[in-house]
Amino acid sequence: MTIQKRQSDARTLWLVLGAALALRLLLALVTEGYPYDMSCFVAWGDKLASQGPAAFYSEGYFADYPPGYLFVLGLVGLVRGMFSIPYESPLTYFLLALVPSLCDCAAAWLVWHVGSEFRPASRVPLLLAAFTAFNPLLLFDTGVWKQIDGAFALPLLGCFWLLEKPRYLPAAFWYGVALAIKPQALLFGPALAACFLAAIAQEENRFRAFGRCFGGAAVALVPPLAAGVPFYGIRDLLPSLLEKYAGTVSGYPYASINAFNWLTALGGNWQPLENTALFGISWHTLGWFLILAVTGGLVFFAVRSVQCGHFSPLLLAAYYGLGVFTFGHCMHERYMVPGVLLTLLAAARWNDIRLYAAGFGLSLTGFINLATVYSLAGSEDEWLSSATSSTVAVLVGLAETVCFVMLLFAVWDLALHGHALSLPERPRPEDPVPAGQPRWQRREVLGLAGLTLATAVLSFTYLGDTTAPQNPLDATDTILSETVTVEGTAINLWVYPGVSFGGSLKVSDAEGNVLLVQELGYSTCFSWSENRLPVSAGQTLTVTVENAQVFELSFRDGDGNPVPVTGGGALFDEQTSVPDTISQLNSMYFDEIYHGRTGYEQLHKMPVYETTHPPLGKDLIMAGIALFGMTGFGWRFSGTLFGVLLVPLAWCFARRLTRKRWIGAVAGVLLALDFMRFVQSRIATIDIYGTFFILLGAYFMLWYCQSVLQKGVTRSLLPMALGGVAFGLGCAAKWTGIYAGAGLAILYLGVLYARWRQKKPGFSSEFRTAALGGVVFYVLLPLCIYIASYLPYWWRNPDFSLGDWWNCQVSMYEYHSNLEATHPFESRWYTWLLGLRPVWYYQNTHLPDGLRASIAGLGGPVIWLAGLACLVALLWHQVSHRGSRAGAGVLILYGTQLIPWMLVTRCTFLYHYFPSSMFCLAAIALVLSHIHRESLARRIGIGLCVVSLVLFICYYPALSGLPIPTWWAEALECLPSFGFY
Repeated sequence: MTIQKRQSDARTLWLVLGAALALRLLLALVTEGYPYDMSCFVAWGDKLASQGPAAFYSEGYFADYPPGYLFVLGLVGLVRGMFSIPYESPLTYFLLALVPSLCDCAAAWLVWHVGSEFRPASRVPLLLAAFTAFNPLLLFDTGVWKQIDGAFALPLLGCFWLLEKPRYLPAAFWYGVALAIKPQALLFGPALAACFLAAIAQEENRFRAFGRCFGGAAVALVPPLAAGVPFYGIRDLLPSLLEKYAGTVSGYPYASINAFNWLTALGGNWQPLENTALFGISWHTLGWFLILAVTGGLVFFAVRSVQCGHFSPLLLAAYYGLGVFTFGHCMHERYMVPGVLLTLLAAARWNDIRLYAAGFGLSLTGFINLATVYSLAGSEDEWLSSATSSTVAVLVGLAETVCFVMLLFAVWDLALHGHALSLPERPRPEDPVPAGQPRWQRREVLGLAGLTLATAVLSFTYLGDTTAPQNPLDATDTILSETVTVEGTAINLWVYPGVSFGGSLKVSDAEGNVLLVQELGYSTCFSWSENRLPVSAGQTLTVTVENAQVFELSFRDGDGNPVPVTGGGALFDEQTSVPDTISQLNSMYFDEIYHGRTGYEQLHKMPVYETTHPPLGKDLIMAGIALFGMTGFGWRFSGTLFGVLLVPLAWCFARRLTRKRWIGAVAGVLLALDFMRFVQSRIATIDIYGTFFILLGAYFMLWYCQSVLQKGVTRSLLPMALGGVAFGLGCAAKWTGIYAGAGLAILYLGVLYARWRQKKPGFSSEFRTAALGGVVFYVLLPLCIYIASYLPYWWRNPDFSLGDWWNCQVSMYEYHSNLEATHPFESRWYTWLLGLRPVWYYQNTHLPDGLRASIAGLGGPVIWLAGLACLVALLWHQVSHRGSRAGAGVLILYGTQLIPWMLVTRCTFLYHYFPSSMFCLAAIALVLSHIHRESLARRIGIGLCVVSLVLFICYYPALSGLPIPTWWAEALECLPSFGFY
């Protein structure tokens, strides 16, 4: 039985490794790699291929790698030369990633092999091998960064695994291979020495043991010496190699070189070694002190484990490699890769949950470390000096240190006592037929209605003015003038422009002197502006508008009161609609000038300015304008309505997911008080619509999956069809809806597989229904909905055709793929997880001293932070073989919404994480439902709601634009990366 199981696991493993290899190579093809390493690798390979090894290390030529891996790069250079493959070709990236990708897969196979040796009847080794194969740190390092750490780490893994056997001389050889590839192998030299010296204490024949030590040293030198001969010759080989290794090791004299570790957490990133760190101690001294402490720990663990009979080279190597990375100076971000792999290999050997957890945590922190550095390469923040980047570095450095401490506890217990904390047994398998949903109760319906009503009151209050000038002086493509006589002394002129494609407003006196010129462009539409224009009573002025709409003007005196005028035509015909003060209540801000404006243009059949997103969101904005006029309330109405409806939808989603009524209520309250939901629903942009339809599609897919497992595919056509409608609406609102489609597809196919495993009769008929339904409801129907969202284009121009529609899609793709714009409040995806960089949408500059008013797109602390913790917990349960279908579904929906943003290089913002945050909320709901003591779970849920309410009250001014005293505003900027007042 064990042999059959091992063979079955082996077949599964080969499928996993094949998929992992394909994914790495696909990532290599579609990403550009870390530019500095890529340029070096390509240049080195070309030089080696063209000039040969003997001329490679020429004087003044930068090449800080030893000879070992240069043969592979030279082969890449030969292939590129033979087929004339350019530097920036995806084929170049493919060739560079091929060998490290194969080595990554070999490392995953070794993890499975080691685990299977000790636990042949368990499926944990296969699961751990799968995690290693799809480890985000390794995927990014090899597939995206295109580094060779996989090729460097593999011989180190082989070395310390052979030492476990123990097979000393082959281990020494593999260590030499690693040393020939990268000088960083020297970091593991003390661990190797400890293993050889431990053999002296363990073996009775001390002479033989000493001989093995010297023999191992000699064998370890063979690979680097042999690799160096073609480059340096025999005579200069040893001194040249020593100079190369010494120069590489001392090449970056900084406390930390983008390594998110303990020294970075202390503020040492890119700090020169001679600078003061703590208590007058330099970073150089501090680093060496900590390395000596880690080395002392290595000696302690080696000696005690030999004495206690629990000596493990894998444990020592994992501890020392990661200990030096965590506490040592001059560390690069990728120096942790071998240590992480050694930790996973030690976990396979010992089956200790702390090793699993440390490897899991270090993989995540290392992944964020690499992603941060990679995404900022070549930017102004390349040195991670901004408040946002430095905060990320410090927080991730602290998290990495915590993970190492977890590893340290495991090594202590295992080395001194041999006590392994095995993974808990997997809970009883889930029932193949899920339980039904609880019936709705009257008080639950009333609670849902009450929460929705309260959310509506909260959201629509202080949203925008319900009146505004509606009758413009329309000088589009022409020049129009009006004469006006000011009846009192004026100091300022307020201007309320409409649509303009590069026009202007000019004010002249009776003698023709130009008193004011204001440019009117895309950024000025439907926003009141104040211009200083002193005018005496009785003065007659001429106002000239060129190629623009101007809805209204208003002269104001020194106290801000309106000054009456005579004449002026359409420019002064709606003075009762002029607001008392200028604020966000009556003026557009941020991207409202694109999407809100487009809603107005579509309603009036004008040429559309904003065409970089599908039109459904702007169609819905148009509906609000049609109902309430072109006012602040009108252009924000539809988005606010959808933001309100998002709350009962989240309630229903969490209720269906967990089958617990009270958890649905908790989810609804948390979302009602969520910062991002509140802000994004009250601004006339399209993200709220995409998010609503993404969650709606997830709800229908959840309903569909539960229905299929209970009643079969044929009796689940309603949620299938509704899910397709929601998916189509999401895509038509914003292309991020397409990201959600990947998650929906995985769940759609996954539940079909689960249905097959139920072994119900008639599955072939159900399969045909699912296949046809998938095509009809998730391909054809969404396509029709997407095309139908362009109806306003056809209303404006009956000649609008499918060819024109296709050109719109091409234009959108080219815009987003080629966008190189920057923004002071842009942020990368890894900062979204903690909401570190809010988007500053609006600042009121028309307030008296002592008051401030702003609107910021902030992440809700409870949903985002608690949700992130719950997502990590769910992921940990999945990879540790204790997960559930529901947990896997939430992770899939979250991951497919976020992962595409990891590959986006254009300017991105915190609100792009808004759809993903819906599944942070789902993760909270699911984790609450898994707490065995329901009374405790309820108290936690209530506590989260109370914290959300307190934070919402504190931050309401920053979310709504309400003016507050300066001290309050400054107190809200609790992180240096905030900056929204």
